[in-house]
Amino acid sequence: MKLFLNRLSVLAKRSLINPAMYVMSGAIIILALLVIFVPEKDTSVYIPVAILNEDDSEDTEDIVDELCDFNSIFHFYEVRSERELYKDLASGKANTAYIFPKGFTDHLTEKGTKYDIKQVYTPASSFPFLSREEVFCRFYSYSCRRVICNTFADSGYEVDAHDPELEKLFSKYIDDQSLFALENIEGEVYNAITRSEKIPIPLYKFAGFFIFTAALLGALAFLNDQDNRIYQRFRLFERIYLGLIQVAVFTFPAAFVSVICFLVSGTEFSPLHVTVYTLFVTFIAFAAGTVMTLIPVRTARSRIFSAVLPVYLILSFLFSGILMDLTNFGTALKTLASFFPPSMF
Repeated sequence: MKLFLNRLSVLAKRSLINPAMYVMSGAIIILALLVIFVPEKDTSVYIPVAILNEDDSEDTEDIVDELCDFNSIFHFYEVRSERELYKDLASGKANTAYIFPKGFTDHLTEKGTKYDIKQVYTPASSFPFLSREEVFCRFYSYSCRRVICNTFADSGYEVDAHDPELEKLFSKYIDDQSLFALENIEGEVYNAITRSEKIPIPLYKFAGFFIFTAALLGALAFLNDQDNRIYQRFRLFERIYLGLIQVAVFTFPAAFVSVICFLVSGTEFSPLHVTVYTLFVTFIAFAAGTVMTLIPVRTARSRIFSAVLPVYLILSFLFSGILMDLTNFGTALKTLASFFPPSMF
């Protein structure tokens, strides 16, 4: 028991004097302070688009409601009159505007008529063609079904407008240019609706990388002790137990510092997530160290591990999500990232 306590004391002191632990701790503390003290910045949320619906059709009202509820870079909102619409455009409150004329849905299938949707924009309007696509796709399905049903009806055939088989015929009958009449007016630069938010700082992702790095440092210390034959006097079970303790005395202080930084900075985190992840990387690091001890080579295992460690840590950093958004990775890269535990935190 005394030998075990003595060994535990030595391991704890070794983790405390490791310079890498202080570098990583300092980095995560600085990131936590940045989260606290970096001021908020106004960020554009969406581009406002005004809609004037003069059509009393229930179908048009449903589509306009759908546009106004739609969550995209565009914020569609209704105005009560054409005067209000042009005022919003000229003042910069709206980026682009659309007018749905009376009787629009009744004449939707008539190409190039006075019943086209009128799109109004200014020279300062951003991406008016993109907002037009949002509007177009809402009427696309509805109008194409009507065209096809009317075509079959003229030949004496009744067709269900909701038949999914009609989807195959849509592209033959309509495009967005047949729905819009464009108008350009002069106006001021529009004002995108904004919200205040802080610049995203990858505190959570860096904490995951910090904990994993500490676990690998523990595995390196474990291999160094194996090379120095420190564990020869212990039985197999005791060696396994002390090996886990070796990794844990490096890993858990890193997890503790990370949790404190989460609490101080106000970062939302799950204590269970941190605990499970810490236990997981502790086991992974110990397993890697144990496998290294079984390699039949004469060279010191700790030397081989320390040679590979920098390369693996660099790859772990790249796949941790600190620098790149992992959700944008392809299937192959996402599979590769799974070999680096920081990507899971």
